[in-house]
Amino acid sequence: MISMELIDEFRRRTHSSYEEAKFYLERNNGDLLDAIIDFERSKTGRTNHYQGRYHAPHDRYQQDYGHRLTSLLQKGFDTRIFVEDNKSVLFSVPVILLLFLLPFWVIIVVLFVFFMMLGYRISVRDVKSRNIDVNAIFNNISEKMRENGRPAEQQAPSDPQTGDKDKKDGYKEYTIE
Repeated sequence: MISMELIDEFRRRTHSSYEEAKFYLERNNGDLLDAIIDFERSKTGRTNHYQGRYHAPHDRYQQDYGHRLTSLLQKGFDTRIFVEDNKSVLFSVPVILLLFLLPFWVIIVVLFVFFMMLGYRISVRDVKSRNIDVNAIFNNISEKMRENGRPAEQQAPSDPQTGDKDKKDGYKEYTIE
């Protein structure tokens, strides 16, 4: 059994979590020096990582990077450029769309100057988009990738969903409206 003092010493020397300390100390039968060496080797990639017992800290950094990326993308969709006159809004464009059109910056600048010469006002506003939730989109993609990565369960292949058979003509009809 690994003592709490041994875990604390491992954590103090490696700046790791309790879970990491316990894992490496158990893996090295309580030998602190071997556990630290094993920990350092696994962090530099010189040895094979353990097989999915828990996520390493670098995964947390990747998740943090992913969270920052999704929040930046969401901010790009939420920040909009409005072209409006005194009575109404002519149109609004998300800033992220203008970033994708950056190669055509001359056309965009000329277009905005044209609207300003016509008397339209151009403003930048932070409006919460109810239509686009980037975090939900990435979570859905991640969930689908995890589902596809799992081994298939022993199920009979399902038949594709089809429309109702038309009894009179003997064929199936799909209507898209």
